[in-house]
Amino acid sequence: MTDVVARLRGLDLDDLLEEVRVRAGTARVAQGRITALLDAVVAVSSDLDLAVVLRRIVESACALVDAAYGALGVLGPNGEELVEFVTHGVSDEERAAIGPVPHGKGLLGLIIRSPVPQRVPRIQDHPDSYGFPPNHPVMTTFMGAPVRIHDQVFGNLYLTEKRGAPEFTEDDEVVLTALAAAAGVAIDNARLYYQARSEKQWGEATRALVSDLLQGRSESEVLGATAERVCGLTGARGCVVALPRGSDLTVVATHGQTPSRLGEVVTDPGWLAAMAGTDATAQDGDKVVMVPLAIRGRPPVGLLVLHEVPQRLGASYPLTDFGQRVAVGLTAAGAQRERARLDLLEDRDRIARDMHDHVIQRLFATGLSLQTASRLTQHESVRGRLEEAVDEVDAVIKDIRHTIFALHREPGPRSLTAEISAICESATVTLGFAPTLTVQGSTSAIPEQVAADLLAVIREGLSNAARHAHSTQVSVRVDVGEEVAVEVRDNGRGLPEAPARSGLDNLARRATSRGGTFRTGPADGGGTRLCWAVPLRHA
Repeated sequence: MTDVVARLRGLDLDDLLEEVRVRAGTARVAQGRITALLDAVVAVSSDLDLAVVLRRIVESACALVDAAYGALGVLGPNGEELVEFVTHGVSDEERAAIGPVPHGKGLLGLIIRSPVPQRVPRIQDHPDSYGFPPNHPVMTTFMGAPVRIHDQVFGNLYLTEKRGAPEFTEDDEVVLTALAAAAGVAIDNARLYYQARSEKQWGEATRALVSDLLQGRSESEVLGATAERVCGLTGARGCVVALPRGSDLTVVATHGQTPSRLGEVVTDPGWLAAMAGTDATAQDGDKVVMVPLAIRGRPPVGLLVLHEVPQRLGASYPLTDFGQRVAVGLTAAGAQRERARLDLLEDRDRIARDMHDHVIQRLFATGLSLQTASRLTQHESVRGRLEEAVDEVDAVIKDIRHTIFALHREPGPRSLTAEISAICESATVTLGFAPTLTVQGSTSAIPEQVAADLLAVIREGLSNAARHAHSTQVSVRVDVGEEVAVEVRDNGRGLPEAPARSGLDNLARRATSRGGTFRTGPADGGGTRLCWAVPLRHA
């Protein structure tokens, strides 16, 4: 970047000074004015910030020709109206009182229609004069000249109110024309610098996005940061990113002031139509700019929408290219996640096969041996202990089969209610029947840490019922309100007199650490009732 700046700063400055010196000398401009003109050219060319360059051009023009007021009107893309008006000699308060900037009508439009230097002794007498709006300073004399960049008119310099003389002179016109030529070079340099800096910033934004996606950060987090960065680069009031979710186009990231909300399904026809294109489109006078996130030749993978993008001098945003690069990043990250998912499924299949072929078979053989030993022994207490050991082996085999079933389940995020249902469904293997499940309230209100504890409580409660209860009915109830409460009830023979406490103690700690309660005891009508509750206001 430093090399680019250095190259632009020295671009043809010596040649430009010589050209200005020759042009002014040929017109027999006084040496003192030539020196002042050359100093002005150096001052104008010494900065690469476009706004600063434009302001210095107007200030230098007023100083060189003794004008009280000056302005540089920048032409829009159609070359027929002004989109920016940089002034000198008028305060901010006076500009606000005058109202909107002119669009290039009347005498200002004379140079737009005929881009050559013009001098007018009395503005009010000219046939193209429209007069002045209210609160406008009194102006009589006028001079203007076009500012060209590579033979294309960039804008026009306007000077009014010649000091110390009844009107602007021919020498003034020569000086202004020479300054306008220098201004074109300075503006071109500033625009090249802006373009180089802009390309660097957009490149950094792209690299950051792709790097974060490939490092495994969530799409919503990365796209949220991207929306913020795009607003900073364009000056947009707001930015929205929408991606396909099933058959819908859904908002996944927002920044700034936008009418869209996270999770909202897009129904705007213009947005949906933009998803079918590949180039940036604008609506409502460039108030909304829509950028499909698409790789050329492929359907878009999303949509970037900017709200209220301001017109900036020299700004040319590579939105279409940026959208393509975002699409490449999203596609690559999706392929990477799919590869990781397939690798995970292969690992799970291998583990499940090993558990089935080796662990379960060995446990099954051990269980058969224990059953045979229990029939051979004559001691009643030994026989009872062996039968209990066989029951434990059977329970372990059922748990392992449950784990194998879980390993074959497709990985991915699910709702908490779906997770609870899955635990209850998988408990059918160890219980021998399906437990009933009741959920009251919205589980989406449960924080992630509490949700993990809740799932552990249900899993432990069902495991205890399978190992010790010998029941024919088990119910699970989850109530969500000011607290989340879990009840696991069975109709079995109840907990043993000295149950293993490690699992139950763990559930108790999960409750008390969050200001909640945990208890177990007989259920009404027989069986066991396990109750666990945690207040959500403390979660």
